[in-house]
Amino acid sequence: MITEAPVDVKLVPYADVTFPCVAKSDPSTPLTRHWYYEDKHVANDDVMFVASNGSLVVRLSQVDQGGTHLTGTYLCYVTNGYSNDEAYARLYLLGAERT
Repeated sequence: MITEAPVDVKLVPYADVTFPCVAKSDPSTPLTRHWYYEDKHVANDDVMFVASNGSLVVRLSQVDQGGTHLTGTYLCYVTNGYSNDEAYARLYLLGAERT
């Protein structure tokens, strides 16, 4: 179902980040998409919001310390009521890349 998954991103302080999550399903079974940050559901607010195309936008330009406290794992979970799919990506600091 997910056709374009989010990818790991190196944090650049105060630079906004977009995690894509493009998904397709049969038109008769509409998709529901949920985003999670560190296993907590993301609610739309001034810092994080889900765009109309399903991507998660993290507005690091709007937070103290350039967003360094928002590093971690982001999950896109998609379901159509019959099946589901999920994809992970990380926002990481330089020097903390996954090995």
